[in-house]
Amino acid sequence: MSSVKSFVAKMESKGRHEYVFSCPSSICLSFAVRLVDDYTQKGPLGDVRVTVKGEQITNVKALKNLSGYYIFSGLPEGRYTLSVESEHYFSEEKIVDTSSFVGSKEPIVEVFLRPRPSYPFPDRATLLRGMLATEFELPSNITVRATSVVTGRETRGILDEKGEFVLYFREIVKGKADVVLEVKGEGIEKTLPASIEEGRSIYVGFISIS
Repeated sequence: MSSVKSFVAKMESKGRHEYVFSCPSSICLSFAVRLVDDYTQKGPLGDVRVTVKGEQITNVKALKNLSGYYIFSGLPEGRYTLSVESEHYFSEEKIVDTSSFVGSKEPIVEVFLRPRPSYPFPDRATLLRGMLATEFELPSNITVRATSVVTGRETRGILDEKGEFVLYFREIVKGKADVVLEVKGEGIEKTLPASIEEGRSIYVGFISIS
């Protein structure tokens, strides 16, 4: 049985975190990936595929350990494209340079996952939903933003492939609150009033984009 080398990045004690990574001593830990659900601020829901590709490798899949981290081991030092895909979240890509981890006790890459409109939000979630409607193909860089009329706080979202969006409000909303909904992208800019309500999913309908 091969010996095991443990990599301790941080210790959890009174508010600190403990991340323990283990792999056979013959294999070097390249880095670990911590995935965070942007809505719950916890681990992701459902199946998640985490891979890397680089000049020397193509689509190497991570191994998930018992602590919920996605582990890459034995990678040649270099730059890689880290990809995360899931049915509940928008796909994410991030460039990782493993040379920055040389000698580090914390070889951790953190990725926040943004829920898709089809995400299984809890029944009492405060949401603002809608869909863009146009005769033309929507550009990929469109963003949707809701700004509170009272506090000025912003909540941002992105579109799925059908033009649908969901904005989720984690802060406590007392009753109803007015927001300004803005849609922006290449050649597109539209502003309209909207309201959110505590514990409810509000649908603003189709937003026509000419």
